[in-house]
Amino acid sequence: MHVDLYRRFTEARPATESIGRFMPYNWTGMAERLAGAWMAYSSMLDDFAREVANAMNAFTINVRRLHAWAAVLDPLGEDERAEAVHEFVDPIATLCLLTPYAVRSRLIFATAHLCHQVNLIREAGWVESSLPVDDEIWMDSADRQGAPWRRYNRLKTRIEAIGGQRLRKATADFRNAFTHRFSPRVETGITNFATRHFDPATGSACYSFGGTKPLGVKDLTVLLDAELHRCYAAFAAFQALVAEQVAFVTAKNAEMLNDMDAQSAAGRPAADHVET
Repeated sequence: MHVDLYRRFTEARPATESIGRFMPYNWTGMAERLAGAWMAYSSMLDDFAREVANAMNAFTINVRRLHAWAAVLDPLGEDERAEAVHEFVDPIATLCLLTPYAVRSRLIFATAHLCHQVNLIREAGWVESSLPVDDEIWMDSADRQGAPWRRYNRLKTRIEAIGGQRLRKATADFRNAFTHRFSPRVETGITNFATRHFDPATGSACYSFGGTKPLGVKDLTVLLDAELHRCYAAFAAFQALVAEQVAFVTAKNAEMLNDMDAQSAAGRPAADHVET
């Protein structure tokens, strides 16, 4: 049965190729010769731009796979459907539902670090301690680091749209429940038969019964298509912020290299530079 189900999936797969698009690589435009002061920024930018694109492109591929499986599931009987969901569909759907928050978090992390690196040189009095350690970088960190940048606010708005209230409500807050409690099932099965509701203000509790219905794969594809486009919009805003930073870095780097070359020509030791 597994082989036949997968064959049907591969036959359905080509029809999904028009869904979404892939984010580009090698777009940052950094100079080949850099002063040593830009080593951290250049390395982080190369790494972060690639990994954010990787995450979004993997998300696109998995959403396409889910669309193909939705087409396969439609005509199946109960036993075949259960087999397909258990063996193939559930892992893909779960990963798709967890990915928007991961993309959002990676964009926040990348933005905070990249802004901080340029701020250290561009902004008078900017200090290393203004950026917390990596596992304490959240949106408020990106807000502080991004404040001096004109294109940050648009990026912030688009990051915040990823994995927002619409997705959380439609999926019973799947990502949070999967990580911390018991999430809804995909396509078949009911969870959370009894739920406690506690009011801290009164100290009273009530209980609801009936359970959480499973998430239908077709419904998920509609929600996830929208999340893809929110990710793409955030990536475009991320590129715009990076372009603003690279314009400053390019001009400042030229000044630094000119000073280094002048010192070298005068026979004085020059500061380090990096060839990229």
